[in-house]
Amino acid sequence: MPANAHAPRAPSRRGAILIIVTGLSALLLSLTLVFLSSMHGEAAQVGQVLRDTQARMMLNAAMCYVMETSRLGWGDQETVGWNDIRNHAVGPIPIDQNPTLGDPREPQHRVWTAGTWPAPGSTMRATMYAWTRPPAAVRSGPRNPVRVGQGLSLQDDPGNPNAVVIAGLHGDSGSYSSMSDIWRYGSFDNPDPTPVVDPAGAGFASGDAMPRSGSTSRAWFRLYREAADDHDGVGLPYYDVVNLNGGRGTDWFGTPDVAYPPNASVFLATCGAGATQGFRDWAEVVQAGATATFLGDSSYFEQLRSQEVILWYRFEWSPHTGDYAPKGRRMNERNPYAGVEIVHWITAMPSQGGSISWVQRLDLKPPIW
Repeated sequence: MPANAHAPRAPSRRGAILIIVTGLSALLLSLTLVFLSSMHGEAAQVGQVLRDTQARMMLNAAMCYVMETSRLGWGDQETVGWNDIRNHAVGPIPIDQNPTLGDPREPQHRVWTAGTWPAPGSTMRATMYAWTRPPAAVRSGPRNPVRVGQGLSLQDDPGNPNAVVIAGLHGDSGSYSSMSDIWRYGSFDNPDPTPVVDPAGAGFASGDAMPRSGSTSRAWFRLYREAADDHDGVGLPYYDVVNLNGGRGTDWFGTPDVAYPPNASVFLATCGAGATQGFRDWAEVVQAGATATFLGDSSYFEQLRSQEVILWYRFEWSPHTGDYAPKGRRMNERNPYAGVEIVHWITAMPSQGGSISWVQRLDLKPPIW
């Protein structure tokens, strides 16, 4: 064995190895930090996109609210539009009440009182979350079960190789042109799917308004119903550049050349994604008695507001619901009533709450929202 076989390594060699290991560790550390920083930045960008998407979805929620409450949604009072379709009076006005009584700007039988929603010039806010059980929900089960019955069968029709027979479950021959037509065997005395009876105490009709976990503090919208001078074309507010009031025409009662009351069907929607629940500022929080929601701290509220995405839109409600009939637009059939199934010529179902004439995106914060 050589004399120097177990001699210690030279200090210079140990130092070189230490330098190499330290350099590699530093390189790995820097790569890790860059990777984590990149992931953090991308996560922040994804969060921004998510909040922007949630805010834009609130525009749809706000428009649905306006359409539904134009005629439904006021307790047991069915109404006839934000501007009553019978004489254009400022509504909503119950359908069983005379819209001509009183000032058309403030009819006698309107559902609102001055200064409170839904009066022109008033606001409302809606915090969005998912109910534990929506109203009128039913118990889970098959969506549309096909029951052929005990001892009955689903079989080919001997007289038509392209048809099937559901034996004994229809008043006629039971022959159908395709499997997709099987649902037709249901009738009023044999409904399918079978309705679910609301058991005593189950509360399916009323629902469970308890917020579903994880669905709160995500998004909200609030509405400002514009007054007549908000869209008279004089330039105040800044977006008031077109006079949307006025107009003349024949009213519901056949009176010609009638001057319409002001347009009360224009709304300003504030659509937000965040946890401030749609409060405009801390003063509004105090006025609503909701300071405990934000730990009684105005700075905490302002911090939440700084993290939100808020978008502003204007839109106008229209009483137009559909084309030709309550069921919607029909296809161009020569005679749609002669032996043609209704499902063959109905192409769309309209909104019974009206529609939206136009939508305007505001690029600046409005003075009132």
